[in-house]
Amino acid sequence: MTFTAAEVAALATTQTAWMQDACKIGTYTASEDSAGGPTATYPLGSEIACGVNTNSGRQGRFQDSDGVYLLSEAIIRLPLGTVIGFADHITVTKRFGVACTNTEYYLMGVPAIGATCVTASCRAVRT
Repeated sequence: MTFTAAEVAALATTQTAWMQDACKIGTYTASEDSAGGPTATYPLGSEIACGVNTNSGRQGRFQDSDGVYLLSEAIIRLPLGTVIGFADHITVTKRFGVACTNTEYYLMGVPAIGATCVTASCRAVRT
């Protein structure tokens, strides 16, 4: 079964409409601290719809640079066409319409671009 372009567009619109959370993409920006050492900042963009699943049966398993396997802590769906890079962060600003704090995630791999949304496996940023 093949979908037409109009059907895929309708599915993507429905997918975004069902995203009950909101987030902002923090774009990775490299800079130097006062001592000249490397540091990173993540200026936040505009708030967009997203879908956060923190208890997913589809958790990804990723191997870090030390060979340790880690499970993702969240699967975050973003609207199709969202621009997000591997080094960017996602800050969840609302869960089910309610403002929230301390919900910044880093990506564990390259986001997957599907037919109706962009999906990112993430872990919480620990400070």
